[in-house]
Amino acid sequence: MAKADVTRFIEEIKTRFPEVSPLMKKHESWAFTSLMEEFANLTTTKLNTGNLEDAQRYLLYMSEKLKVATPTEHEYIDVYYVEHLFWQGTQQGIANGWPLLPENLKALYLDFHGKPPNAKS
Repeated sequence: MAKADVTRFIEEIKTRFPEVSPLMKKHESWAFTSLMEEFANLTTTKLNTGNLEDAQRYLLYMSEKLKVATPTEHEYIDVYYVEHLFWQGTQQGIANGWPLLPENLKALYLDFHGKPPNAKS
């Protein structure tokens, strides 16, 4: 059942946000963790480039999904999306994005990282 949940979740993301599909195609279709990390990378890229409208759509979708997520979906949002957010965030991207991060996603981020993100030098 877990594999079916993840497959359905990834397909839902690709359907709602087709711009992520080319990024996900760099990975094997069974590499679910990498596919989810690409969605986090896309979110961070949008924040870095100031495309806050798209970034906010992604963040709000994940926040709403988290509220009704299966245990497997919750794990993927927490471990492979939220923990990966801001991984290559610029100072501007972090300044743009941290205030936009919904509280439920922010709580997951802080639970793992222990502090807000910092730009990598």
